[in-house]
Amino acid sequence: MNILTIVGICALILSGCASVEYQKMQAERDQLLKNYENLREEHSELKLKTSITEAVLGQWEFLNLEVEEGAAVENVAETKAALRALDLQNLTLEFFEEKGIYQYRGKNGGTEIFGQFTVFTVRYGDEPFPFIRFLRRSGPEMSQLLFAVNPSSKSSGPSGLATSQGLATAKEISISVTEDRLYLTMHGKMQVGPTGWVQSGGMRCYFGRVEE
Repeated sequence: MNILTIVGICALILSGCASVEYQKMQAERDQLLKNYENLREEHSELKLKTSITEAVLGQWEFLNLEVEEGAAVENVAETKAALRALDLQNLTLEFFEEKGIYQYRGKNGGTEIFGQFTVFTVRYGDEPFPFIRFLRRSGPEMSQLLFAVNPSSKSSGPSGLATSQGLATAKEISISVTEDRLYLTMHGKMQVGPTGWVQSGGMRCYFGRVEE
């Protein structure tokens, strides 16, 4: 075996080692980028949940209950929603923190509710949507109180407020908060629209902030 052959073999070995090392470095780099992206998304969703939780704290008074715009429902559903809204005219809700636990309480005439709440996100595509989960301790469930949902089934209510599309995600209630408005929505399907994911077929209950 001449010197050129030996040099060639050594070069191939070194090249193979370099290739394996490069692939290893590339895999490590890809994993680091993936970890960074996961942490970034988690941080973004945590900020969203924290901001919603902080914004909802305080007292709220019921304003109205309505069928969401664009929902495929009959006129009778809108009429029943309006009648249900009359039953909620004296409803007040309060969200507060006590000993590190987020809680809610509410009163509507002789009906009182109390429990804990937590805000979380549900991801549709690349976009997270904020939801609120009510952990009831006393009184009716929030979905039953607001939307007349049958407590044994979240797909429809005895008052017929559920839409013809069904409440595909009705186990939870989505939440949106501005400086002076609180929106609690039990919606139907999530579908892709011209501007991204949107919720449709829902009932939206909104409140005004009570200034202390």
